[in-house]
Amino acid sequence: MINHLWKFSGYGQFWFSGISILFILLEAMTVHGATYYVSTTGNDSNPGTLNQPFKSFQKGVQPLQPGDSLYIRGGLYTEQIDLQTPNKTGTAGKYITIGGYQGETVILQFADTASLGYGPIKARGNRGYFIFEHMILDGSASSDTSRSGWAIRDGNHHFTLRNLEIKNFKNVSAVLVSANDVTIQNCKLHDQVSTLKTTGTYHYGIYFHDGANGLIEGTDIYNNAGGGLQIYPGPINTLVVRNNTIHDNNTKTTIHIGGIVIATDKVQTITDVRVYNNIIYNNGSSPSSGIAPGIRVGGVQTRIFNNTVYNNKGYGIVNNDRTAAIQNNIVFGNVQGDIYDLGPSSHIDHNLSTDPKFVKPETFDFRLQPNSPAIDGGYTVSDVVTDFRNMSRPIGTAYDVGAYEGDGSDVKPIQSPQDLAIQ
Repeated sequence: MINHLWKFSGYGQFWFSGISILFILLEAMTVHGATYYVSTTGNDSNPGTLNQPFKSFQKGVQPLQPGDSLYIRGGLYTEQIDLQTPNKTGTAGKYITIGGYQGETVILQFADTASLGYGPIKARGNRGYFIFEHMILDGSASSDTSRSGWAIRDGNHHFTLRNLEIKNFKNVSAVLVSANDVTIQNCKLHDQVSTLKTTGTYHYGIYFHDGANGLIEGTDIYNNAGGGLQIYPGPINTLVVRNNTIHDNNTKTTIHIGGIVIATDKVQTITDVRVYNNIIYNNGSSPSSGIAPGIRVGGVQTRIFNNTVYNNKGYGIVNNDRTAAIQNNIVFGNVQGDIYDLGPSSHIDHNLSTDPKFVKPETFDFRLQPNSPAIDGGYTVSDVVTDFRNMSRPIGTAYDVGAYEGDGSDVKPIQSPQDLAIQ
C-alpha cells in the first residue's frame, strides 16, 4: 500500500538543482593544455606525441602541468602511475586528465600491490583537480590483502573518477574515499573478493569513510563479497548518491552490509546524505548474509527518495535516523520485510510495499507496467527533477514512486553500466 504520513517541503532544493550545473561549469571552465601519450610500444626518448608516444607512465607524468592530459594507448600495464615523484597537481579550472585513449582497452594489473602504497595510482598528500577515466584496474593477479583498488585520501581533493572498471581487489573496497570534492561517475565496481578470510577486510564496492561535497552517480556496484556502498563513520557533510545500480553484493562475507549502509560510530557525524533514483536488488546473496538490508539509514537529515529496493535478503529499508525523510520508494519483495523504522521518523510516506507491477523483474527490468499502482502515486519532491534514466519528473499528474518515471510501454530500459563497454 502507499502510505501518506508527512509531506516534504523541498529542503535543500537549491543545492540539488545546482550540483549538476556546478560540475558542468567546472568542465566548461577547464583550460585544456598540452596532450601527451603513453604506449606499450613507445619509447621514453620520444616526444610523447600520438605518433611517437612515451613508453613508461613515469615519463608521461613528468611534463604534466595544470590543464594537461595524458592518454594511455591500449594494452596491459603493470607500472604504477606515480603523481608524487615528481609532485603533480592540477589547479581550479585546470584539471589534469589521465585516461585511456578513446576506443582502446587499457588494463592496469599488478602482481605485487603491497609495494604500491595505496593502490595503482600513487597520489597521496595535498594534491587535487584530477580526472581519471577510461581504464580497467584489475587486482586478480595479486594475493595482497592490504590494498584497495583506489584510495583517495591523505589530503586529496577534487578527484573525478569516471568510466572506470575496478575489480578483483582483496581488501577494503574497490574505491576508498577519505577526501573532499570527490566524484565517482559511470563506473563499474565489482568482484572485490574474500578468498583469504582475513580479519579486517570488508570488500565493499565503495567505502566512503569521510569527506564533504561528494557525488556517486551512474555507477554499477555488484558481486562484491561485502556490501555495495558503506558510508561510515564520518565526518561526512553533503553526499549525493543517485542513479546507481547496486546489486548481488554480500556474496561471501558474514558482515551483513547489504546494498547501502549509512552509519556513524557515535563520535563522528554524517549530515545531509541524499540517496535517490537508485535500483537496489538481490543484496545479501550469500546464505550467511540473511540480515543484509537494501538500505540502512543513519546520520542526520538523510534523504531517501524514489529508489527501487527489491528482493534483498534483509529488510528493504532499515531506518535509524529520527530526522530522515524516506519517500517515493518502491520497497517490495524483500525477504525479512520492507521498511523497518527504528528512528522512529514521522517523515516516511508515499512508499509502495505492494506489487508494483514491474515490466519483468526476473530479468531486472524494473520499469512500470501501465497499470502499476506506483504511477502518479508519489509526492512532489522538488529536488528530484529527473528519474533513473534522466527523464523529467513528473510525466503524468503526479510523481511516480520508484526509480523510473512513466510506464514502460514505449521506452526501452536504460542500459546498465554493467553492460557498457569501457573505452
